[in-house]
Amino acid sequence: MADYTEIKGNRIQYLDSDPTLTSAIEGQVWYNTATGTLKGLTQIKAWSSGGNMSIARGYMASLGTQTAAVGAGGYNSTGFYRTDTEEYSGFSWTAGGALNAARYGLAGTGIQTAGLAFSGQLAPPSGLSNSTEEYDGSSWTTGGNLGTARLYTGAAGTQTAGLAFGGRTPATPALTTATEEYDGSAWTAGGNLNTAKWGSAASGIQTAALNATGSTTAPSTTLTSQTELYDGSTWTVGTNVITARLASGGNGNQTTTLMSGGFSSPSPNALTTTEEWDGSIWSTSPASLTTGRRYAGAAGTMSQGLAFGGYGSTGQTAATEEYNSNINVALPGAWASANNMNVNRFNWRADVGTQTATLVVGGGDPAGVYLDTSEEYDGTDWTSGGNIPTTLDGMGGGGTQTAAFASGGNNPSDVRQSQTINYNGTAWTSSGSMPFNSGQGSGWGTQTAGAHVGGYNNSAWVSTTAEYNGSTWTAGGAYPIAIGYNFAVGTQTAGLSGIGLENGTTLNTNVAEYNGTSWTAGGSNSTTRHSSGAFGIQTSAIYSGGSPGSGSQGSAVEEYNGTGWTSVTSTSTSAAYRMGGGADGGSGIIMGGNSSPSGTGPNNTTNVAEEWTSPSGATTTASTLTTS
Repeated sequence: MADYTEIKGNRIQYLDSDPTLTSAIEGQVWYNTATGTLKGLTQIKAWSSGGNMSIARGYMASLGTQTAAVGAGGYNSTGFYRTDTEEYSGFSWTAGGALNAARYGLAGTGIQTAGLAFSGQLAPPSGLSNSTEEYDGSSWTTGGNLGTARLYTGAAGTQTAGLAFGGRTPATPALTTATEEYDGSAWTAGGNLNTAKWGSAASGIQTAALNATGSTTAPSTTLTSQTELYDGSTWTVGTNVITARLASGGNGNQTTTLMSGGFSSPSPNALTTTEEWDGSIWSTSPASLTTGRRYAGAAGTMSQGLAFGGYGSTGQTAATEEYNSNINVALPGAWASANNMNVNRFNWRADVGTQTATLVVGGGDPAGVYLDTSEEYDGTDWTSGGNIPTTLDGMGGGGTQTAAFASGGNNPSDVRQSQTINYNGTAWTSSGSMPFNSGQGSGWGTQTAGAHVGGYNNSAWVSTTAEYNGSTWTAGGAYPIAIGYNFAVGTQTAGLSGIGLENGTTLNTNVAEYNGTSWTAGGSNSTTRHSSGAFGIQTSAIYSGGSPGSGSQGSAVEEYNGTGWTSVTSTSTSAAYRMGGGADGGSGIIMGGNSSPSGTGPNNTTNVAEEWTSPSGATTTASTLTTS
């Protein structure tokens, strides 16, 4: 009789450690005997929304990384030739120093604090430019001139080892194969391209660059699929791209490049397709740009890329999108029904305790009445806890079931508060006030090392963060944007917060990580929602439900692994203003919420609770892909 292996194939491997995380083992499943967990490998590639540029434009110089990019110069329909520079932080764009010469179609390379911009079309009556400018993170200064003035030039390298190749020239023929190398002060001739072209995607360094696709005629467009590779002296032809295109963004290096957007013949349609180069061939990414664009800026790497600005099918855009490619060791988690809370309630913005020992307090009931009651969950049943001194809604908080804190909130007159109250497992007592009033902000951490961020202070939405030691509050680092209805999880020195509503009105996908001093960019979520339930830590969190706008509520759930978000099993309940509790993203509970279609009405408040368990639990790990 045939055995199982002959019928079904290979058995699941038993390993004492996880294998090296590469895309070569995607789809494999194994059992880690050291941790006692069943694991599998999935690859995630996605574009997600970032903060919009202040000025919608295209044809600009672009450079830097996903969390520290620069867009300079360019063209838009109102200001035409631009000198404006904008810097991206991973969340939002802010003004930088202006270029000395207004121009569009210029090239850029380097990093945010040591950038290079050169060539381009100057404002009439001037023609094409051969000038170079160097950026130090605040201002541009003049560098050495190119030997050949040109437009739509390919660029690679650094500020002190730059590379310029191809482009359109004022001469006849109108295209050039010329390559020039920059040493930080002067340009010298390098090896010529095999094919004269303009509007190509480019990446790499001075001694290992890539140039792909573009047009081989001007001013008309004859698209090429050709890829060329530079070794510091000579260009050689590589494997063709899948879709020939013009004016696409390129970022990465010679062995791992991301190419996105652009347009293909016969009409200048704005493409959304993305291709990845692994050093030998191009492959189509399963992720597409949300906003098709051409003549856009590009920055970053193949695994952490950025596309911004450009021209879409309806004109210029200020939209920014972030590309992330990750591999994750995890198997799908599952939700299971828990016993319902004793009281239907919503809007307690905290992550308290664990799946088997959590706490909820205050909030609103189905009649819209603010509550002063609390409930405790032991993994099976809900029981009444101590009442808070004042009926409040929209509080933040954190801690454990026997040592929690609640901060801020709205009173029944909808006046935002700054008070803090501590819980000892039996009774609530007043403690020190926060340095600002906050309703619909969020809290996290422990009773003696907690924090609170965002919310409404009775006159404006804030970016303020404050830290709590169990009795008094001190100022913390400012969040990158004014935010409310956000989530927050983790510890005081390793926190995670975001999504929600910017200025209390605008859905956004930003996520930030806190180190006890300042906030830095985390992995952006591709789904815009606010007022979701959440639990976990900075490197392992769950974000559940919420309102995506348009008078609807959601049941979608995403899991964070410290780098990016993955869609996982949805809850059975669609609701916003949900509440959560859990030690990490592998095990937790989501409860209550408001399922009113309008997103604000109290009548559909629920007491439903659901428990989350992930097979890989807190041992879920992640690594950034460096190959496609």
